[in-house]
Amino acid sequence: MLTPIEHIHGKLFAKREDLAFPPPNPPFAKIRGLYPRLVELQQKGVTTVGYMETTISMAGWGVSFVAKKLGMRAVIYKPVYVDKKHRHNQDFQVKMWEKNGAVIKSIQATRLQINWFQARIDLHANYQNAYMLEQGLPFDYTIIEVAKQVTSKLKRFKSIVLCIGSGVMAAGILKGLQEQGLDIPLHGILVAPKNVQKMKEKIYKMAGLHADGLFATGIPQLTILDTGYAYTDKEDSDCPFPCNPYYDRKAWKWCVNNWNALEIPVLFWNIGA
Repeated sequence: MLTPIEHIHGKLFAKREDLAFPPPNPPFAKIRGLYPRLVELQQKGVTTVGYMETTISMAGWGVSFVAKKLGMRAVIYKPVYVDKKHRHNQDFQVKMWEKNGAVIKSIQATRLQINWFQARIDLHANYQNAYMLEQGLPFDYTIIEVAKQVTSKLKRFKSIVLCIGSGVMAAGILKGLQEQGLDIPLHGILVAPKNVQKMKEKIYKMAGLHADGLFATGIPQLTILDTGYAYTDKEDSDCPFPCNPYYDRKAWKWCVNNWNALEIPVLFWNIGA
């Protein structure tokens, strides 16, 4: 199903990928790849999947929702701080995990990578036929499905703006643009500080357009901008459609302030609500 493109004002439009799955599904486009990935794991005998959550993302909601649909167990690991208080989006997250019957376990918050390894050790020690899902859900299935959202109908646009977290969605768009022969520049706004060049190379590689330090010829242009946001910063600027304040809205604010300086028409690619 192709998600709609809505006219916002002037020459600014929005790709509503937050509508990829209607309620009560979690409203973010990474579900596109999560369903087939869990089905694949289930066919291999996996009955329990684990995920190390952050304090703001919707990934754990997605994992618990899809696991319940497939009759699998989801174990969501929640970062816990010294004061034991929930931070940022955790009250909402826990509500969604509980609604979908997930097992919730606490991990003392340190670096995310360390937390992930600790969670994996616990998962395999306590559950048979278990698999610890990769951080950020970076599935090839997602890239392939997102690429299908890029059709010849996009040829009227001259610029695309989106947020960049793991880079999976941007990789899917790049792949789709390449397959459709569309040379539309992407402007990616980081949701957290990262090495811009390494992230750019990672995204092109995920899209199949970069290997061994070499970029393929004739590929769509990707510009990545660090506008100063920390990962847990919340952006509350106005937006006329559901737009995640920890992810998409950071890019939306930049888009609103800069779209007139881009080649128009401009398409804002909204990943999640």
